[in-house]
Amino acid sequence: MHSVLYFMGLSAFFGIINTKKVSPLPSLKSFRDDYDSVAKTGVAVGYVKDHCKNNQDIRNSIIAFEARAKGSAQTVRQGNIVKFGEVDLTMGGSYNAVKGIFIAPKSGVYIFGWTTLTPNGRYAYTSLVLNGRRKAYNYCHNNNHSITMSCSRMAVVRLTAGDKTWIDTFDGTATVEPKCSSFSGFML
Repeated sequence: MHSVLYFMGLSAFFGIINTKKVSPLPSLKSFRDDYDSVAKTGVAVGYVKDHCKNNQDIRNSIIAFEARAKGSAQTVRQGNIVKFGEVDLTMGGSYNAVKGIFIAPKSGVYIFGWTTLTPNGRYAYTSLVLNGRRKAYNYCHNNNHSITMSCSRMAVVRLTAGDKTWIDTFDGTATVEPKCSSFSGFML
């Protein structure tokens, strides 16, 4: 019985549902009858989920992005958006690399992370902003004049469809190095 359920799950995944086809081998008739019976029972008790047949829909529902700062070092004044223009991953089409803004396509809980790389003797005080209100802060103050410092932060935020989030500078002027500075997010 277990192997029949396993086969039923695999066949549903690969789209092998129609067992009404006539086989040149009469010995397969009992297998087809058993399969039909098990398939109907599986659907009736909820073993077979509809989304197994719609894997494309599942992939299209994933919302995630990863972007890095590009070009030369950015000098970002207080209240301005840090731009992460080199997009490495985008699923759900929700991150605008030109503006540096993520717009939630669906309501739910999202996780955002960002890293700023700051050169010798500089700082980058950045925050995650949701619809104009700061939600999380990242203090990156590099007092050491001989190294470059990397600072990271993560935040879990509940968003409503259409909410906008971005990274900005909340104090002074931030110096953000390219390549190693990044902004990412995904929906749980």
